[in-house]
Amino acid sequence: MSPVHLCLMSLLVGLAWVSGISARPLARDNSTLPARLVFAHFMAGFVSEYAESDWLSDITLAHNFGLDGFALNVDESAAIPTQLTNAFSAAESFNAGLTDGTQFVLFVSFDFLHYSTSDPQSVADALTPILDSSAYLVVDGKKMVSSFEGDGMDWSSVASAAGQALYPVPYYSSGASNAGDANVDGLFSWYTWPGQDTNDVVYQNMTTDVDEGYLTGLEAAGKYYMAPVSPWFYAHLPASTGYPKNNYLYSDVLWPTRWAQILSMASASQNLRWVEVITWNDWTESSLISPFKGAEMSDGNYLWSEDFPHTSMGKMMAPYIAAFKSGGTTPTITQDQLFYWYRPTLKDVDCDSTDTVGTKPTGWDMAADSIFVTALTTTSGTVTLTTSSGDSSQSVEAEVNVLAFPMVAGQQTLTLTTSDGRTGSSTGAIEVLGDSCYNGVYNFNVYSGDLTVDGSGSTSSSSGSSSGGASSTVPSLTASSPADASSGVPASSDTASGVSVTASSDASSSAPASAVNAEASDPVVSSVGTALSAVASSAALSSHAASATGQANPASSSFSVANLSACLSQCLAA
Repeated sequence: MSPVHLCLMSLLVGLAWVSGISARPLARDNSTLPARLVFAHFMAGFVSEYAESDWLSDITLAHNFGLDGFALNVDESAAIPTQLTNAFSAAESFNAGLTDGTQFVLFVSFDFLHYSTSDPQSVADALTPILDSSAYLVVDGKKMVSSFEGDGMDWSSVASAAGQALYPVPYYSSGASNAGDANVDGLFSWYTWPGQDTNDVVYQNMTTDVDEGYLTGLEAAGKYYMAPVSPWFYAHLPASTGYPKNNYLYSDVLWPTRWAQILSMASASQNLRWVEVITWNDWTESSLISPFKGAEMSDGNYLWSEDFPHTSMGKMMAPYIAAFKSGGTTPTITQDQLFYWYRPTLKDVDCDSTDTVGTKPTGWDMAADSIFVTALTTTSGTVTLTTSSGDSSQSVEAEVNVLAFPMVAGQQTLTLTTSDGRTGSSTGAIEVLGDSCYNGVYNFNVYSGDLTVDGSGSTSSSSGSSSGGASSTVPSLTASSPADASSGVPASSDTASGVSVTASSDASSSAPASAVNAEASDPVVSSVGTALSAVASSAALSSHAASATGQANPASSSFSVANLSACLSQCLAA
């Protein structure tokens, strides 16, 4: 990777934070917020062989993550009635042992790729056996239901057939226009990856444009919104499966960016009542936050899923969930933690001859050859990446720090050292491959790992792999203090914009910095210009919203497009 590309990729990571700023002004008062809950979308059709003990294990882990429940995605497969019984029995048993006043709840989300809107009786038949469970979610005296698709469903007919009042919060592909539908009490959005609506290659991070449309319509109708959040998207299924999918949607820093967006929107609107994580266990699209427990593996997804749990991404949610429930704009950080994720191979590797699909996924060139780190720290410190080439370090502050290190082949070690001398490390369990293919296939899924440094300096970690170039300095990006000038980046770097970028000669590149020129056709270069335009528009909206309410938006008050432009010029001059 050339210095100019390193700089530009670093800038893009930074833009992910800035472009994620919500234009909605901050709410003045959160004292009347309804009870906020966070769920995970559970693919019940994927666990046909689960026993009640398996459900109890998943519920326990989800509760430890800070989740309040599961939205149970159901189809019409033969195993669903048994699995619903197992799930609710496990939840009831789990709740009986809780002493903190909380409860883990479940509700059904109907998959209308399998059900029909013209057959409300079949929908009611799936609900009837479990509606009286003490673990079923009740909202305003009604049993909550959701859906994937099902536009135009007559939920009142379902309620009549089931004999109980229902509280429908569906996802319809027709979107926010359904806010005024008398048949729904709220709406859920599935739009949580860039470009997912068309599966186009969209080289940008998520915005809140779709969410804002939902909130505007639902606020006018006096209804509530369930916002989506997801850690990743990669699907690699051949046509022989009947579900051909071969695409990567830009996800490099989607997880921390999307959670920051959720907090920004929730602090501004009391109508954002729920969050649903997409997903708990869909390993076929790499969106899971649980350990891989694949039972349906005939499509070959295990080749790029089985060794890549996203459990550490699930662990990262707790501080964000706490802030969401309290109306806070930043995560509630109470301990020093580091979370990271990475792909097992460099993106340019050629796997055509052994791959199950035979071609690279759409969007492969958007992925950065990086290990991504989110450090949630109570004090300043240093994150160090150790490889066979040496050490690469970045400073962090007492806040959310999103970092990116260039990826090189081999085993890696991540270390978090706090300013008061406490240290924790995590050594990778999977090596990054340089010129070969993991299990012979293209793999744009990620492995996630984490470590926690306690008050005495002890480390609790979930092992994973990490990697970095010995002489490359990459951005230190912070969510809560975009103008922080003490990020540890040399004074010559541009820090006022909230994006600190220093490009040095990449150890993996044989070309000196002076010999590298960016071409206008380069997708990395062109995408920066597009992102800058989007950020400028977002900043203008944020400024307008703040002016209209007399409130300053702390996430955008120090933002400067000119500073980003100067940084871009610095990159291109490298």
